Amino acid sequence: MTFTIVFIIFVAILFIWHASLIISTLAGAPTVYAKTETIEKAFELIRLQSDQIILDLGCGNARSLIIASQKFGAKGIGVEVSPFYYILARLNVLASGERKNIQIYFGRAQKQACLIKKADVVYMYLFDSLLRKLEPVIFKFATPKTKIVSVAFPLKEHKPVQSEFNPRIFIYQK
Repeated sequence: MTFTIVFIIFVAILFIWHASLIISTLAGAPTVYAKTETIEKAFELIRLQSDQIILDLGCGNARSLIIASQKFGAKGIGVEVSPFYYILARLNVLASGERKNIQIYFGRAQKQACLIKKADVVYMYLFDSLLRKLEPVIFKFATPKTKIVSVAFPLKEHKPVQSEFNPRIFIYQK
């Protein structure tokens, strides 16, 4: 009996995880993680500070936000479309002890105009297809002081004010 219950729970978790992967892939943001060194390098390049708010569009497991809070003292906001990774991000934030500094929201990145307006930094590690959809939204709602960071993939319509090619980091401003 116990084995059956454990097996059912295991299968349910696997189903939710796979369904979440399909949802995020269909939304144009399959789950791929940046290396810790890449995240830290990006934050160093933009000179992330403790009084700043960083918005991670497609935050995955929230590792970038936890690094921003623990190493740089910044406040973090994450947005995740995958139900599994949304829950995982919230659990990781709780486990890291950064719950007071990081908020995680469930939803599509394109619908986050109010969060973009609040952010000092918009951080993304997203594929070209989603970046093309997000670029006009971000530049419409970002303030002139907002730094926009794209890891691995450059934006198409704007020229970076700074870039690094090992690892690939592109920094923009309005």
